[in-house]
Amino acid sequence: MFVLPNDLNKAIKDMEKSVLDSLNSDKMRLIIEFKFEGIKFNRISFKLFNLLANNNNVFLTYSDPGAVALAQRDNKEIKEKIFTFKSFTNSPHISESNSILISMLPQPYDFDSFEPMCENYLGKHISINPKFEDANIGIGTVIRERRKNFVKTWTNIYFIQPLNNGALMHIFPNNWALFKEKDNKYYFVKDFESKPDNETIFVNL
Repeated sequence: MFVLPNDLNKAIKDMEKSVLDSLNSDKMRLIIEFKFEGIKFNRISFKLFNLLANNNNVFLTYSDPGAVALAQRDNKEIKEKIFTFKSFTNSPHISESNSILISMLPQPYDFDSFEPMCENYLGKHISINPKFEDANIGIGTVIRERRKNFVKTWTNIYFIQPLNNGALMHIFPNNWALFKEKDNKYYFVKDFESKPDNETIFVNL
């Protein structure tokens, strides 16, 4: 049975379950996506870090030194576990296959530092709200193909997004679930093996 979370705390609990379930799978590159405004992503990253750090060696990476400095300031006890994409690539931890890496909000302009880290890292890698592709890159270019192939190596394990008159959710290993909103309540409509496109969503809502 598919049930939409009624608040962020429940959504985080669902995310945590999806992460723990995915650790037993053969998937190595995992995506978590919260697609609505007002999210404090550091709260999510530290929740996830603490969940996984009980039984694993976990690292946290950000795109720029400013974000790293802020995260280290707020979490002094794990300061040595927080890196930029580039500094983690250059660290000895990159070859630790029995570790877990959490990467925060990589953007298209981070690709040149993010992709080398991913390609060289040997452990489980979780990316929170990544945006890998760039619409400004010309269609058919070598760079676009490189990015598309890179995207295919990732598997979504958690997704939640409000829609016009509904919501879309995914909790690994379940199917994607579509909900319709009526009178401020959400009702399950249909599930899908893969993420439905906009036309499919429109038809079913």
